[in-house]
Amino acid sequence: MKYYDEESYRFHKNDAADKCFCCSQNAPRLLIVRHIESQMMVHLCPECMTEHSDDYLLDNTRPWLGPKKIT
Repeated sequence: MKYYDEESYRFHKNDAADKCFCCSQNAPRLLIVRHIESQMMVHLCPECMTEHSDDYLLDNTRPWLGPKKIT
């Protein structure tokens, strides 16, 4: 997939795709969110996202390349 601004979606250097960035626990479901302080993407378990919601931002908007669909 190609994104218009791929540099905006870099992952934090301490993030691992198989564990929560905050608590370091493995979880059956991890959310990909933006760490506000570093402006980098990280994986969080739902519990940490709820408990530390002031430190993270749901950021699922990406400008796609290609033709726009007319609705």
